[in-house]
Amino acid sequence: MSAVLPEQVEQVGFYLRKIFRCLDRDLAFLLSQEGLTLPQMIVLRQVQVQNDTTLAELTEKLQWAASTLSGIIKRLERDGFLRRQPDPTDLRVYRLQITDKAKVVLKKTCAAYSDHLACILSHFSVEDMTVLLSSLQTLWQAVQREQPRRN
Repeated sequence: MSAVLPEQVEQVGFYLRKIFRCLDRDLAFLLSQEGLTLPQMIVLRQVQVQNDTTLAELTEKLQWAASTLSGIIKRLERDGFLRRQPDPTDLRVYRLQITDKAKVVLKKTCAAYSDHLACILSHFSVEDMTVLLSSLQTLWQAVQREQPRRN
């Protein structure tokens, strides 16, 4: 391990926050064109990955409050993005499924976001792109190694 200067730590944190804020804002704008918020998209993506999930499973997976998720799910259902189906084995439990409308919107917004990101990355040379990917992978591995230390 190498010693990292405090100024470098500050600069890395500064640029990561700026990049995340800009990309989140860009994604939020794309989603708003479809009548969705970022939290709603996160829920839809998770239900798409784990079809027939329950509110309890979603709460555990996303680590969000059940009351927060309940409101998001109600709005998604009201707007035709989600369906709640009673669980045949336990009628107190509802299974969540995304609708065809949600699938179309997710595909469209994910494609638009990928195109936007590709446009940003097109400013990199092939060599710079290789270095960026390698550096991001190294950063991700370091984040994962440090994860247990925070708990």
